[in-house]
Amino acid sequence: MSRLRPQPTRTILALPLLLAALALAGLVLGLTGDGWRDVVSVVLLALPCLLFLNHWRCRTRRAS
Repeated sequence: MSRLRPQPTRTILALPLLLAALALAGLVLGLTGDGWRDVVSVVLLALPCLLFLNHWRCRTRRAS
């Protein structure tokens, strides 16, 4: 039986920190501007939700 090597904390937290930074950028853009900033804000704020839904959909397919 093979054991998985422990991963560094930086590797584990890289994607969640990136998503948090993008969501924060989306909030700031949405609050500070109009026009193209609103569009970018919606995209950045929708990204974590879309990733969650995609992961959930793939997980439920594997369980079936």
